Amino acid sequence: MQIDREYERSFKIEINRKVINTPFFFPAISSIKTNLKIEEYTELIQKIGYPSFLISSYDIFHADAMEKNNLIEIVSQSTDGEITTLLDSGHYEAFWYHDTEWSFENLESILDKITVDLCFSFDNVFDDTENLEQHIKDTITNTAKTAGIQKSGTTIPLIHSDPKSFPKVIHDVIEGINPEIIGVPERELGLSIFERAAMVKRIRDELDKTNQQIPLHLLGTGNPISILIYSICGADMFDGLEWCKTVAIPKTGHLFHFVQKELIDCNCTACKIKDIPYHTQTMAHNLVFYGEFVEKIQESIKNEEIDRILNDYLEQKHKEKIKKIAGLK
Repeated sequence: MQIDREYERSFKIEINRKVINTPFFFPAISSIKTNLKIEEYTELIQKIGYPSFLISSYDIFHADAMEKNNLIEIVSQSTDGEITTLLDSGHYEAFWYHDTEWSFENLESILDKITVDLCFSFDNVFDDTENLEQHIKDTITNTAKTAGIQKSGTTIPLIHSDPKSFPKVIHDVIEGINPEIIGVPERELGLSIFERAAMVKRIRDELDKTNQQIPLHLLGTGNPISILIYSICGADMFDGLEWCKTVAIPKTGHLFHFVQKELIDCNCTACKIKDIPYHTQTMAHNLVFYGEFVEKIQESIKNEEIDRILNDYLEQKHKEKIKKIAGLK
């Protein structure tokens, strides 16, 4: 992997002959609160030509034998092709399924067979009753163990914390294992969008102090306005399920209920296609939107037009608040 900082707020990441320009969005695929089979989501992403996806090791592990082998083949072929693949550690699904038996060994059994570009380390969930130094040590250990069994690609340490401890935890994890990218769950950054944006800025400042080029991935960030705000404040990569659960409104960046696509007037390439199922067209529309939206943010950063893109999507008072948090004039 090669990481170069092309502009103050963006990176160029080369992985396995593929290039990611940040900000970058991974459409997440999960069995939680979704309606289609995992294979159907991967098939749609491939047909649309979207350049990436995130898939859960939990869902692959719990698939029946035939489906498991098929998913492993789909992901591995995507990795060897033009799609950047990100394997999730499985904690999200285990949490929602109340599965207390999900283990590192389960993740290991998948990593032993699959080829991926990126993989999150096995979670070391933060417990405020736990000694912070021990939590940091265990996070480093989990990252090293995951990297040790990952036969291809890069391991991203998945860092859990409470907001007040994040800067120290991140500083110590970087010192302990020298990661190329770090991952942080958005939900743990604070209660409000402004709190979370401020924490992203603090984390970015901490990363920049290392004099290394370390992109920041926010887990569970699929809201377009949040992606815009966090990108301006220092985050680089995102994933979320919103692409298959809501409808993106291109003009505003807002999300409507999944059944409301017919209420918007859209002329994107997906919406021009006739005689395809509603759910397929809606998700295809969303993928087209996310691809174009992050490219728009990239261009605004490249051309130093951040003020203009914030004007497009935020009210003046909110724009000024975000600029202040991000340290912009």
